[in-house]
Amino acid sequence: MSCSNSSSSSDASSQYFETGPNLLLCKIPGLDQPSFPEEFQDSWDNEHVRLPCSKRHYNDVSQWPEIVEGLQTKITNTDQLSEVMLRWNKAKEQTWNIKVLEYFLNAHSLYESTHDQGTLSEEAEILDEEDRLATKDRFDSQDDSYDDEEDRILDEEHHQKWLEAQRQEHVLRQQEQGSSTPSLSASNAWTSSSSPQLSSAPLKSQYLSLQERTRFFDVILPRMQALALRLPELVHKPIPFLMQQQDSAITLSQEQIACLLANAFFNTFPCRNVPNKRSRRFTKRPGFKRSSSSGGQQQQNDQPEDDEDDSEDSNDEANDRKVLKRKDKGSVSTTKATRGGASSRGGSSNRGGRGGGQASGRGGKKNVFSTINEPRPPRKRRAKGTAALFEFFEDGEPSELCARLKAECLSALASGVENLAVVDDAKEKKDERGPKMPSINFISLFWAEDTSSLTPCSTAQAAKLRCILHYFDRVTTEMPTGTVTYHRQVIRKPVYLKAGQDTGELNGFHFHKVNVDSVTPLEEAPQAALQMDFANKNIGGGALDRGAVQEEIRFMICPELIISRLFTTQLEANESLLIKGAERYSNYIGYSKTFEWYSDHKDPVPRDALGRRMTNICAIDATPFKSKISRLNQFERYSILREFNKCLVGFRPSIHLQDSLTSHPIATGNWGCGAFGGDMQLKFVIQWMAASVLRESTVIGTGSTVSNDDMLLYYYTFGIPALQLEIENFLKVVESSGKTIDPKRVVDCIIQYPRRNQFGEIQSFREKSLLEYLGTAITFVPSSTDAP
Repeated sequence: MSCSNSSSSSDASSQYFETGPNLLLCKIPGLDQPSFPEEFQDSWDNEHVRLPCSKRHYNDVSQWPEIVEGLQTKITNTDQLSEVMLRWNKAKEQTWNIKVLEYFLNAHSLYESTHDQGTLSEEAEILDEEDRLATKDRFDSQDDSYDDEEDRILDEEHHQKWLEAQRQEHVLRQQEQGSSTPSLSASNAWTSSSSPQLSSAPLKSQYLSLQERTRFFDVILPRMQALALRLPELVHKPIPFLMQQQDSAITLSQEQIACLLANAFFNTFPCRNVPNKRSRRFTKRPGFKRSSSSGGQQQQNDQPEDDEDDSEDSNDEANDRKVLKRKDKGSVSTTKATRGGASSRGGSSNRGGRGGGQASGRGGKKNVFSTINEPRPPRKRRAKGTAALFEFFEDGEPSELCARLKAECLSALASGVENLAVVDDAKEKKDERGPKMPSINFISLFWAEDTSSLTPCSTAQAAKLRCILHYFDRVTTEMPTGTVTYHRQVIRKPVYLKAGQDTGELNGFHFHKVNVDSVTPLEEAPQAALQMDFANKNIGGGALDRGAVQEEIRFMICPELIISRLFTTQLEANESLLIKGAERYSNYIGYSKTFEWYSDHKDPVPRDALGRRMTNICAIDATPFKSKISRLNQFERYSILREFNKCLVGFRPSIHLQDSLTSHPIATGNWGCGAFGGDMQLKFVIQWMAASVLRESTVIGTGSTVSNDDMLLYYYTFGIPALQLEIENFLKVVESSGKTIDPKRVVDCIIQYPRRNQFGEIQSFREKSLLEYLGTAITFVPSSTDAP
């Protein structure tokens, strides 16, 4: 483990990875740190985070004195809170609002007070109606995603079973701890010690009660103000960015993280580069309103809940629509978007589960691509330098661009040149803004797009705010003393899974055992397992916006993950972010629109020598397959290998997170199968292959000598028992075959699964599901010793 202030450690056994430095930004008891500064060191450049306490600013006038004055003011209501934060956000004055936060803090307290008086205000009546129709609205809003009523009912049944399983699991866990009903300690409770215990059912409302609101303004908020003002006292070293194509890590104390998050809550961080869609949000004309649904309720953003959109993805969809040239809007699509569904091939209906994917309706139905008589346009290069190698893998007959790109990038790598930008001279443009950064100020979470709506804060948004405020209540009552490490890991060379590539000795290769679970949440995986974050390339996705799916929920129950958005630039195709030490503070139930804060969580995970909770989390972003054609193209070699290499860089153990590069189990699930449109069965096979290759190969991975009886993958299907059954049946076929299966041949079988036209482009799929097809094909696949 790297414990020096800035030390590089290289893995001599691997030519694919080069581990960079781990910069310790906090003092660690028992560790000699002679050069650690005693005072705040200011840094205002493109390589470090620009802190609000800096003496410099964009207008050459420091904002810190005004921030100090504002946060020393006693704040007693939301109007005053908004006015204080606006002092250092004057550039956003015309569009500034914190309506979501206001509604969360005030709506239910107003509801309680009007009930006590025997009268109901208009907002209180709306709350009553929302409670009555909550379950109905949750599923009615999804009707357009279903093929028929049977699918919708099946989805609802799966979801309710999964919610009930979660509730039962919480109750059993609390009984093991000596109490049949969860209750918060007096010091950590939202309300005073005289408040009644929480029942085993969810809270009646996710919005703050009158008593909770009073405690927030009287107790929690003043503590948060004092914590935010300690920034120069707690953060002495400049915080470096984890830059693209640079393998590096930083370690922060939990107290530093809490201070930085308090500043993010009060929106004190200076303006920074953010993704295009988010930066446009605050530049709309004053008075601009989006159309709203009937009843005055705010219409949800036309964007995926799971992942932030990009202009690149939108361009791809537009190009695909031009290629399709569909004349009949009623034609049957090859892939049908269903909420949370899996591949429904071979008669199985895998609907309704967390992190679900695309259901592919096949079996002789009309194909919208049958009228295409010309090849599709070539793929466009998006990345630069080393990352571009992970977009263009060899496809039988590589294009001229692909060949030139590979030759020039490999030449650059051989000569030690990094980040070579291979672009057309006519299109080369210098991006003065640098790499895209996720947002960090909480205004995107507080802000309401439709200020005229009487209900600007949904139940899921209220649950996210409750998670955040519960975290601040906990840490300001008793500050944790541990640390958290954030490691950006980079793989330098693509693994092509082809004959002749030096991937180490794979003779006698075996796929390892998998434990499949459709009930347990991923964050409840065994302690030793590396837990996946199904990430957006802008780390955190919609955590500080409207999203409430896998990544966003994990960031809410473990808020120390949010601070990674402060210094992690956008992930590229050959990068991952590994995090060790993030503590969990909340329990939850539900998912997406049904997400709810449930109760306080006391993290039982022990700490290591650096004070980090021994919980390892890996953030890897899947390729978005949002258009119809791209959903077919995920079965192409280049798409398979891109996802395979992304899993390699995510699954590989980090020397900064553990004492040695020994293998560890991996806890994962339906990665990239929600709004990103990934095929659930395909994603399972890719992750299964990557974990097995990483375990076996002495060059790519750890090369551990392990028994095939060792558990490699814990795979969570998130409430989809049909998918669990299909995976288990497939694994039985593989195990019973008794063959040594070469992963290269598995990739070939996946590529042969679709039916293609004369140009080699996918037109349809076989009647069997992918796992059924692979189970049959593997029986006839020669062993790796006989394979050509």
